[in-house]
Amino acid sequence: FFFCHSSLVRMSFEPAWANPGAPAPAAPQQPQYGTQPTIQVPANAGTVQNLLSLFNMGLAVMMSASGVLGIAKNSGFSADIFVALYMILFGVLLFTYELMWWKTIDSVTRVLRKNFGFLFGIKGKSFFLIFIAFLNFGLNSAGEPAKTLGMATGICLLIDGILHFGIMLKYPEYVQYTPPQVSAR
Repeated sequence: FFFCHSSLVRMSFEPAWANPGAPAPAAPQQPQYGTQPTIQVPANAGTVQNLLSLFNMGLAVMMSASGVLGIAKNSGFSADIFVALYMILFGVLLFTYELMWWKTIDSVTRVLRKNFGFLFGIKGKSFFLIFIAFLNFGLNSAGEPAKTLGMATGICLLIDGILHFGIMLKYPEYVQYTPPQVSAR
């Protein structure tokens, strides 16, 4: 039979303030509001962003082309015409957004920021790419070149959206960029 006297056994889970001889805990640091943690941007981050932008522009052209082919090869009136029109619209939107990285046009950038602000963050852009990838899979009754091009574009856009999201999670320093700015008036 084992006896323990409370004064002989100190519990290790007692707080520091309960022990009279223990040092006082350090005061918590006040957060620095309005400051961002400094992230070391790699030297090749601009190259990675440029390659992703060019790849997105190519996919936007492919998406618009499959939309045009979907309308041209469609026999009769069907829901595929609306899917093809949305493919053209979103392809032009993606191409225009990526073009603003290369040559900023204030009025276009202002309209894009106001109406499609989600594109200016990497997370929103990733989800947009994944969304329009699935839109490409919806081109069902179009002729053969449109359906094949739509599937290939959809697969590439899905991989691209997942790649953007993965880069954001694994290597955030590569996507810590400043979106196209509108000059002050």
